[in-house]
Amino acid sequence: MAEEHVFWAEKVVDEITKQKRKEYVCEGMWTPSGYFHIGNARPEIFTPYSVYKTLTDRGFNARQNLIIDDFDPIDKIPKGIPVKKEDENKFVGIPCRLAPSPFEGFDSWADYFRSQLTDVIDQFGLDLNIISSYNCYKEGKFNDLITFSLDHSKEIVEVWNKIAGSDKPTSFLPVVVTCEQCGKSLFSKAVSWDGKKVSYECKCGFKGETNPLNGATKLHWRVHWVASWIVNNVAFESGGKDHFSKGGSVDVGQALMKEVFKKPVPYQLPTEFVQLKGAKMSGSVGNLFGLKEWLEVASPELFRFMFFSYKPNSAIDFSLQDNSFILLNERFERAERIYFGEDKAENERIEAKLKNAYSLAVIAKPGKKIPLQIPYSFAVQLSQLLNPKTDFEKITGLLKQTGHLTQNPSAEEKKKLLELFGRAASWVEKYAPEKYKLSFIEKVSEKEISAMDETARKVLPGVVEKISSLDSAKEIQTLIYEIAKANNIPPKQMFKTVYLALTGKEFGPRAGLLILALGKKRCLNRLKELGA
Repeated sequence: MAEEHVFWAEKVVDEITKQKRKEYVCEGMWTPSGYFHIGNARPEIFTPYSVYKTLTDRGFNARQNLIIDDFDPIDKIPKGIPVKKEDENKFVGIPCRLAPSPFEGFDSWADYFRSQLTDVIDQFGLDLNIISSYNCYKEGKFNDLITFSLDHSKEIVEVWNKIAGSDKPTSFLPVVVTCEQCGKSLFSKAVSWDGKKVSYECKCGFKGETNPLNGATKLHWRVHWVASWIVNNVAFESGGKDHFSKGGSVDVGQALMKEVFKKPVPYQLPTEFVQLKGAKMSGSVGNLFGLKEWLEVASPELFRFMFFSYKPNSAIDFSLQDNSFILLNERFERAERIYFGEDKAENERIEAKLKNAYSLAVIAKPGKKIPLQIPYSFAVQLSQLLNPKTDFEKITGLLKQTGHLTQNPSAEEKKKLLELFGRAASWVEKYAPEKYKLSFIEKVSEKEISAMDETARKVLPGVVEKISSLDSAKEIQTLIYEIAKANNIPPKQMFKTVYLALTGKEFGPRAGLLILALGKKRCLNRLKELGA
């Protein structure tokens, strides 16, 4: 394969396997202080997954970790969480794992927000090794590194200041203590270390000392990040591009790893943000779209395709409320046709890129023939005209007429169709712009009438008479076209008049299909009424 066609993860694997490890751990990390959103999924799950999958496909022993950093404190109440202003003190400052859940049925704050990820992640075809930071600290997995970090705190400060250009005092101790009086870790400060115990002060007024091991303290997040590489023997990790700025957390972490902990650094790769309508998503601010919300409107394969279509350093600007979502579906559908040789790409480079993205997007291995493909945009239209749950037989009948189906769907195909039409209906209900909405209008306004072609209106009674005995969408479509040509009416104007009469829009699905889906009797009554 030419160099330009090599999947970026192949190049990463070529580099990291030079280390000759027995196991290659690919890792991401997320703090459950707010909602997990699709922006988190890119650097913390899908970039590491790309490397993990390439490793396993090439026969290497590999594992993918997702660290749930649930020992971090809550620093603000996310938008939309029902916590009153006067009750914020019960949550802010407390480690996520120790704070109460904002909703009933969950053990803690961390448990609730973690569930928004873990309840659905399996549906995206991932086998993540999910690790709780809190449990690791309680089990003593960080004990040696806590002791080492406290003993070498001056060296840590020296390297930190040198790389970041900061002026952290040499007295700084890189641990965060959970206050024994107020239960918070956001407002405490470690002030001394005697080799066995850490003395600390808290803004609540409490002063005390504690053995820092077994979950009494957590390493400062920059040092905790480095310690996690060591505890989990990490070979590859991604992160948001903001961490990779000069003198930022990645530079500091790598320097600490090499100069203080004397360990080789993992291969790290910056990943661009996923933007929602031009804005970076934030789990605490509330500007987000989660995995559960995704599955309501689209397949997990489309989600995977969106990520695998771009290199990690390419930004993804995503919106559910304009045609970019429809275009994404169309790109996936085209990639599927190209993969199975039923469509052609512009050139060899684009073909290789689309085939690769599609093969990675499909959760099970692609079969030998193209699966049943109903365009999402068509499902959007049909799901508004017929209810998939109650009108499924009618839908399949129309799909046979349009050529999308050649025979009755199998049980698996029926399941996929119900999912597709259900998701399309949900997208229309929650996100679709007005131009995609479609329904039979109860009354035709003067605005619609004035937009109609006058000659086309006059021939509507003839249209009604000739198609009243037809039950084929194709035959109805053809007849309307032929009547337009016979009366010297541009077919585009004829169909526009029909659409305006039935839906108030100037365009829509094929008119024959529209008439059958909306109900032939009421459509013909409307056309007859307008032509009178």
